[in-house]
Amino acid sequence: MKVRSILSRSLIIAILLTGTIFYSGALTKPYSGDSEYYAIAHESSAAYNEYIDHASHGSDGGIPVEDFSENQRRAFEEAKKQEPSSSGRQSLGKPPVCSPTLLLCDEYEEFPHPANDGSHDHGYIAVEDSTGDQFIVKIGQADPIGGIEQVVMFITKVFVLGPYALFLAYRGWSDRSPEPTFLSVGYGATLLTIVFAYPYILMFTEISLPSWHLPFLAIVTWSVILAEVYRDRNKINQN
Repeated sequence: MKVRSILSRSLIIAILLTGTIFYSGALTKPYSGDSEYYAIAHESSAAYNEYIDHASHGSDGGIPVEDFSENQRRAFEEAKKQEPSSSGRQSLGKPPVCSPTLLLCDEYEEFPHPANDGSHDHGYIAVEDSTGDQFIVKIGQADPIGGIEQVVMFITKVFVLGPYALFLAYRGWSDRSPEPTFLSVGYGATLLTIVFAYPYILMFTEISLPSWHLPFLAIVTWSVILAEVYRDRNKINQN
């Protein structure tokens, strides 16, 4: 008869691992990969003259920076600190916008679009600085690669979390399978913790996002499964 405490934990972890496959906030990047890019051009620059004909809010002198929210002002001020290009364009790149599924955020909760009228269209927005200087804020189109990354991440979770969830479920429900071990249940709990903590680890530490993170996790997970299967066969052969 299977040990009830280990059995119950094994089944609970199997169910939770299955749920994390469909939870977009698990085992994901902390910031959206399809964020729009943000750049500004001062009125003295060639880029400003190029953009002004396309700008909105130009007739009334532009949106006052004083009307900006904290995040809007932060993005604008950070862009002003960037090194100007030959045309005078100062690019912030893609502001790090937190994934909306995360519970915590240390960067932008939403894209800091300078328009306060609810329209977050791409294009050129005239802005007036507190000094009276005029700027054009250029909002670029989103990069479609973010959707591809989400598909890749979902497939990765299916092939990493799915097999281990099935492995624990089979050991918990099948009368023919060996009893769940502390190793199999303990690693399942560890895997579950890593999956949920992954975006926050990347967010609040200096750890970068190297390409080996997910393959390494897959290798370790499958190694635990194979080690447990090998142990079970040896135990059966000995009996």
